[in-house]
Amino acid sequence: MGMRGKIIAFGAYDLRKPRVRLLLDAIRRAGALEREIHIAGWNKVAQTNVPSKLAFLGVLLRMAFAYPGALWRLIRSPRHATILLPYPGIVEIFLIAPLAWVMRRTLVLDAFLPIYDTIVIDRGLAKPGGLIAAMIWRFERLALRLADIVLVDTDSHGEYFACEFGIDSARFHTVLVGAEEQFFSQSAHGSVDDLLGPEDGRPIVLFYGQLIPLHGVPTILEAAKIYDGPEARWVVIGLGQLEPLLREATAEPESSPVEWIEWVEYERLPAVIARADVCLGVFGASDKAARVIPNKLFQQLAVGKPVITRESPAVDGLAARFPNILRTVPANDPRALANVVKSALIKGSELLPLPAISLAELSPDAGVLRLLKRLDDQAAT
Repeated sequence: MGMRGKIIAFGAYDLRKPRVRLLLDAIRRAGALEREIHIAGWNKVAQTNVPSKLAFLGVLLRMAFAYPGALWRLIRSPRHATILLPYPGIVEIFLIAPLAWVMRRTLVLDAFLPIYDTIVIDRGLAKPGGLIAAMIWRFERLALRLADIVLVDTDSHGEYFACEFGIDSARFHTVLVGAEEQFFSQSAHGSVDDLLGPEDGRPIVLFYGQLIPLHGVPTILEAAKIYDGPEARWVVIGLGQLEPLLREATAEPESSPVEWIEWVEYERLPAVIARADVCLGVFGASDKAARVIPNKLFQQLAVGKPVITRESPAVDGLAARFPNILRTVPANDPRALANVVKSALIKGSELLPLPAISLAELSPDAGVLRLLKRLDDQAAT
């Protein structure tokens, strides 16, 4: 492996995000992680994709105090190693890009979640066409253009960035998110978790994740309401923007079609998934929902559970390869979701765990190895 194949992870990246941990682990397994120069900026911020203004200001202050020492370590690092800004490195690329240019270093940014699309289109936190939305759009466009290579989690996200911001598609590189080891090992020798209470013979239909529009929580609630299959427990785990819907739906637990659990510690998640009979992905109708393969889909498949999610360009190829493992339904279609859940619970034997060889293909390792080859090829030219 050439020196360009060595990578230095730099910045205030958020190690609480599975994407960040999985990406760094894959680079480490490939023997390419030269060093980490990490600033603990996000560890005190509530886990959300859109932090509050006060929380974001706190991150910037912690970064300001820690940056001089971190920059000095970067300047003294091996001369030709690539600089990687893991998520959310887009915040600091304006500082690092000029330095990388002076040092003649290749700069790789993990874009992961699109900012404009998340804040303006998906969450509706800024008015499309307004001044704030325009500023966010220009900020993201310029930040992406400063990177030599931009990592994305699906080909669809790369296509979105290229079209939305007029950036050469060759600049984007896909590294799938994957799932961590504890999810793979759960199906073989995992523990039993009591978060969902004692077994009562009813199958469990499980959704977990942030309660945001992308996940299609209203679709899940409506599907549970109209479901007419074998008696089952529909369990929703999560907090977020759409909490009022859950509070209303579960106000009278005896008559509610769903059970709501506000939170589960990440360490317990594999064992909780193992209790489920069917797991749910995302069902929102937004363009963003069509571009993602959510991290939880990899986690659920790794545990060995069948998954139902919305059809989309990002996931349709996988669903076509493994129709007995991964089922898709139209976006925002409660009736279709209810029917597929009913079919899955009646004909559960048709839904089989994903073969180990296929799970390996869905890890971030393959994308990281292609990235290292790309870096070495660039160094040779």
